[in-house]
Amino acid sequence: MFINRLLYFLELLLLLPVFPLLYFQGKKLRQKISRLPSQAEFLALNSKKNSPNVLIIGESTAAGVGASKPETTFAYQIHLQLSEEYSIYNLGKNGLKAERLKRLLLHGKQELPSQIQTAVILIGANDCFKFTPPSKFQKELKVFIQLLIQTYGIEKLIIPKVPPVHQFPALPWIIRFFLGWHRNMLIREILQLEKGMPQLKYKAVEGKFEASYFAEDGIHPSDLGYAAMAKQIIADIKA
Repeated sequence: MFINRLLYFLELLLLLPVFPLLYFQGKKLRQKISRLPSQAEFLALNSKKNSPNVLIIGESTAAGVGASKPETTFAYQIHLQLSEEYSIYNLGKNGLKAERLKRLLLHGKQELPSQIQTAVILIGANDCFKFTPPSKFQKELKVFIQLLIQTYGIEKLIIPKVPPVHQFPALPWIIRFFLGWHRNMLIREILQLEKGMPQLKYKAVEGKFEASYFAEDGIHPSDLGYAAMAKQIIADIKA
């Protein structure tokens, strides 16, 4: 995508003079922001026999960081909102980028069923924080999706919105500006993938999120945030 390559080049040009400021502010934030535990790095929520299998895999939102307990995480909310008619398998890792999705899957492969009908991939926030080149993000995501389809016969893949990094309350405006810029580029890469992959659906949900959507660290979703995230894709899982 030419426009993304151009925007990424411009982003790097703008980042150069302000990088020392961003680095200093980022270092202060890491000391200031409380580190919340993962509540759901692995969950197996089995339902009735022969029920469809759903795999949820990805970064800290899949790991349940920000939730108060496993029962309020994204995966558990999906399980409840689907009336427990689907078996849910969840693999999550805090700090995960797209290039590490394959490793996470292989690490938990022995816990997964041989056939999975639907996969939900939670990814993008850490690739924003690390300013992953958009072309590399698309390449890594495409390889991972192809691996899922070939290994588990997955018929449907859903990528919910890339986390709203440009709205994280804990971050200064200058950091949010660049993260929002990079987020838009990653979304374009996902939409480009969607055009060539009939199994893939990107769930674009935008808007201003209220403070209650975020956990106490001002970055990860709260219990209410995870419930809202789950509600947004229930119909797509059932479809």
